[in-house]
Amino acid sequence: MFKNLLSALPTLRKSAHTDTTEVTIDISRVIKPARHAMPDSDVTTGQDSFIGWDSPETLGSLAEDAVDSLSGQFEAWMQSDLTALYSAWKIAQQPDATAEDYRAVFTVAHNIKGAANSYGYPAIARLSGSLSRLLTETRPGENSALINLHVEACRAAFKSIGQGSDGQSIAEAVCEALEDRVEMKVAQA
Repeated sequence: MFKNLLSALPTLRKSAHTDTTEVTIDISRVIKPARHAMPDSDVTTGQDSFIGWDSPETLGSLAEDAVDSLSGQFEAWMQSDLTALYSAWKIAQQPDATAEDYRAVFTVAHNIKGAANSYGYPAIARLSGSLSRLLTETRPGENSALINLHVEACRAAFKSIGQGSDGQSIAEAVCEALEDRVEMKVAQA
């Protein structure tokens, strides 16, 4: 089934976009090379058994432990990603900005969209998803004000985490307003 899915991807990519530039998605922080199971000797039988690979409960527990061990780093990773987004946007705002500069903003926003929910930042995931959609229909020099609103809203959403339901309500309202504005821009393109 996975092989069928992979073989279908190039077809889907070609039909969805006319741009053939590949997007590089950075998953290295959350996907690490597989560790091999270590044998655990059974004292009663004298045989080795591989603990952790034979039971769904054990695998689930190992996955939860892995996420818990990483969760302390989520805030730092999100801050780093938002800094990269801000930096890429500053470069793309220059008068001599190229399509590649805008593509860099798209790539960072797309990476944030993929990771932000897992990190516990759903508003930032929505905002970066909306920004990614906008950037697919944007040429250098276009939609600067709307792109800037997205970048600044992501930064504000990150700073407002933990400010209770008021902060969440404001973040949702901003997300909805920006998503609506992007839909209007994309429909006009």
